[in-house]
Amino acid sequence: MKTLKRKQRTAALLLCALLLLALCACGEDDPNAGVYLCTGLRYGDQSFLPGEVYNGDVRLELRNGGRGRLTVGEHEGTLRWLLEGERLSIDMNGLLSPGTLRDGEITLDLLDNGVVYTFVREELVPALPTPTPQPASFAELAGDYYGRWEIENSAGAMPETWYDCCAEAALSENGLTLTLWDEQGSRKAPMAVLVFGDESLAASDGWFWLDDAEGIAASWDGGSLTLSGRHDAGGEAFDFTVHLRPWGASWEDTEEQPYSYRFWYLPLIEAGEEMPDQIQTMLER
Repeated sequence: MKTLKRKQRTAALLLCALLLLALCACGEDDPNAGVYLCTGLRYGDQSFLPGEVYNGDVRLELRNGGRGRLTVGEHEGTLRWLLEGERLSIDMNGLLSPGTLRDGEITLDLLDNGVVYTFVREELVPALPTPTPQPASFAELAGDYYGRWEIENSAGAMPETWYDCCAEAALSENGLTLTLWDEQGSRKAPMAVLVFGDESLAASDGWFWLDDAEGIAASWDGGSLTLSGRHDAGGEAFDFTVHLRPWGASWEDTEEQPYSYRFWYLPLIEAGEEMPDQIQTMLER
């Protein structure tokens, strides 16, 4: 009897030892488990910071046992992950995302849709880059515009004249980009492209007399834009001014209405149309 009890006790101790070993094995940390923070996104040849696309964190948490969680802005969900060598596979409810994990950095084609996210292990990221905030005035000025440009005080062969024009103001990483075109051009063939920075104004394209202008003044009044300057080069000297109002705004309060205001602009506004890429002149009607 004593021999039987001794054998039972020995078996029980062995079972406990095996359970402890199993528990220790299950508790081993996967060296790849951890929190990875998104540091950038890429689509084709375009790159973005996460703060430019999402409000909130973009993070990938890989847990022991092949489980994890993905947080994108205000949304989050669970996942399963598998690492074979450096090849990483993320499974979210049957939706697969292929990627790689190498030296604490993950590249992941999220949902296999061509947008590649880069995640870096949290402790390897001292500080995430943040996008430069745009001045509030730039955000308020973004949109489409219609108006006119004119030449005055000419001291050469250039006649004093004026033309209708349109403009598109769009936020960019450098500030506000203003694309201008008149009756002879189009959105794709602009007369000028200007970039407004915090403390700078630069012309980057087009034939308009901006690169050699003696200073360019810009003013903003209730969303309306006015640009003015003086050209003095090559024997020509004159003042130029561009008057723009937001697309949809009335010009009834002034006698200096754009030439196409009544026969082209007003019918489009009354019909609720967006700004076309080209101005239709009277001769084209």
